Amino acid sequence: MSEELRYQLEEFKEMRHKAFVAAYELNSEGKHIAGIYGVNVPREIFWAMDIVPVNVFGIDGSNIREAEKYMDEKDCSLLKASFGYVITDRCPFSHFASIIVGTDRCPERECMMHNLEDIKDVYIINEHGDINELEQEYRRFIEFLEHKFNVGFDEKKLSSIVEKTNEENKLIEEIIHIYMSYPSIMGGHDLKDVIYGSRFIFDLDLRLDSLNRLKEAMKESLLRQYKNLAAKRILIVGAPMEGMAEEILKPLSYMNHGIISLSYCEGESYKSVSNCNNLLLGLAQKYASEDFPQKLKCIVKRYNIDAVINLKFSGCNYQDESFGVLGLPYYEAEVGYCNNYDKVLEGVKSFISRL
Repeated sequence: MSEELRYQLEEFKEMRHKAFVAAYELNSEGKHIAGIYGVNVPREIFWAMDIVPVNVFGIDGSNIREAEKYMDEKDCSLLKASFGYVITDRCPFSHFASIIVGTDRCPERECMMHNLEDIKDVYIINEHGDINELEQEYRRFIEFLEHKFNVGFDEKKLSSIVEKTNEENKLIEEIIHIYMSYPSIMGGHDLKDVIYGSRFIFDLDLRLDSLNRLKEAMKESLLRQYKNLAAKRILIVGAPMEGMAEEILKPLSYMNHGIISLSYCEGESYKSVSNCNNLLLGLAQKYASEDFPQKLKCIVKRYNIDAVINLKFSGCNYQDESFGVLGLPYYEAEVGYCNNYDKVLEGVKSFISRL
């Protein structure tokens, strides 16, 4: 690994912590922050209205005990962690957020968000299978934001934002492709740090610049790398790995396989908007099609995945039958913040060693 690549990976690893100060500065300047739950929330709309969208789902179990004073112990570990972050007011992003926004795709998450209404303004986007209905839902949402924040909506600005987010999606795709083709260039935890860390660069131009420099550093580093033909390409699905990169992804990286992760519920969509004649309809097409089974099959095909590992959060009620029809080696385990990493890691390592 080149020194430049190593340096940039460290920069992305620290992005979330650096963004604490950025969130404070945005708030001091009178800028609005929206705390986001869920993959299918259209971030482009916020950017076009000078509102900064920030993912606020919990990434550790430090506040779960507080959450369990209000939620059932058997509830989803991720939801308890996310709820705990807000009620303890220990997360700068949710603290400075003027509004919390999510969708109604997960009934348990929707319930959790309703329980936050005494603390924060909450808006829940109704997801529709019909893209025309979803487009109208987005128009109602924009109207709500205009009145709440006294900001205007300009479709020309949305067009500029979509160009940037499409470019971001392309860069993320190129970075993942380089890594999955040459897994020895860095670890799966490094890739997760890049993708997750980039979301906390609150200027899209700077975000694009950082991702582009990282991509170029990877390509430069390839001059001294060789393709590992023996490496397996493994997809981890289920729980967001952002909070478990050090405990699970980093140890697995030493096995020198290509590892990427895909969460059921949190993160961001890196699918580009293709319909530029009607941008809101284009956004509806992007997010309405972001159902998990479709994404799963697409990623398996795109990266020639050899095996799938389903790490399901304890208490999660999501059910999916897609894994059984993929025809790939498959392993499943339940995971919860802070309580069973060693056991889960042991099982995953054993599964990978048998591939």
